[in-house]
Amino acid sequence: MITWPNGKRIAVMMAFDLDAETMWTTRGDGNRDHITNLSRGAYGPKQGVPRILSMLDTWNVKATFFIPGVIAEKYPEVVREISSRGHEIGFHGYEHEEFTTTTYEEEHATMLRSEKIIYDICGQKLAGHRAPGGVIHDYSLRLFLEHGYIYSSNWRDSDGPFFHQINGQTVPLVELPKDSIFDDTAYDFYTDSAPERYELKSPGEMFEIWKDEFDALASEGRMINFVLHPQFIGRVSRVNMLGDLIGYMLSRGAWLDTNKAVASHILKQKGF
Repeated sequence: MITWPNGKRIAVMMAFDLDAETMWTTRGDGNRDHITNLSRGAYGPKQGVPRILSMLDTWNVKATFFIPGVIAEKYPEVVREISSRGHEIGFHGYEHEEFTTTTYEEEHATMLRSEKIIYDICGQKLAGHRAPGGVIHDYSLRLFLEHGYIYSSNWRDSDGPFFHQINGQTVPLVELPKDSIFDDTAYDFYTDSAPERYELKSPGEMFEIWKDEFDALASEGRMINFVLHPQFIGRVSRVNMLGDLIGYMLSRGAWLDTNKAVASHILKQKGF
């Protein structure tokens, strides 16, 4: 059983997927050239991220930002600002690739490309992986280790962290699971372009769902890894709600930190 630092009841990671325009370029026919939908993506780095960073500063909370390489190239000043404030940057593809047929060699090249882009911009060496679209391959775990990653945020079958195994052997790679219940797009993603989605919940409804999940998981000593998209959660009413939620969780024994920090704690606790 994992225990959290300083007697904290639960570990919570505020993790943001800064997909920006790639959320639309990967959504199907017509979106790659759909100027207004692309501008929806641009809202994330232009409006959402500054608002989110200010809110995180208010609560002195460090977060993880999973950023596709092409978005880092387009918005290097945003990446530098995120890093300069002490937040972690994690791998999230180059163009938010979601192909199940990607080969080991292709994925390896994509990881090297994105890692270099982010390192050249802000000096961070990536420590973890969140797959675009949740697409994982049979070679992925081996590739993560070869790249020196210490965590994955991809699996959905646990309420707490666990170690991966390769060929029956436990390896120093921590899984920090995520799930759609902690993904803001389950509640605030509306589009009438293919593929259509029509979820739209008020910030108050989102707060109540996440508060109830937090209370239940904290009672079991578990963890939460959020999946938040600045082009949606970056709207002012939703950032305010997120700040209220952070305050609520901190007041009830939560440890809030980056994916890298949580994974490092688990590795140390288990002797890796």
